[in-house]
Amino acid sequence: EKGLDVTIFFYNPNIHPRKEYEIRKEENKRYALKHGVPFVDCDYDADTWYKRMNGMEFEPERGIRCTACFDMRMEVTAKYAFENGFSCFTTTNATSRWKDLDQVNTSG
Repeated sequence: EKGLDVTIFFYNPNIHPRKEYEIRKEENKRYALKHGVPFVDCDYDADTWYKRMNGMEFEPERGIRCTACFDMRMEVTAKYAFENGFSCFTTTNATSRWKDLDQVNTSG
């Protein structure tokens, strides 16, 4: 035990189609239940995501769309964390081989 209280905050409006989003969400819920970790399901806010990413549809992975997407997701997560008394948060994007760590760390 590291003395940490962990909560899974699931906010991924960038996952498409909706069926894939639901598959990933259900797997996160299953993991949370198995390990006794609280799970927060933030709404599937695809409309806002599409509006915010407008004009960046053909940007490559690790491009400006990724930065904008990270910013959006970090802003929503930070707001939730602040409103619910969390002193810090992190993201699994920081461990993805498909993401740029500096890009993730400077987002939000």
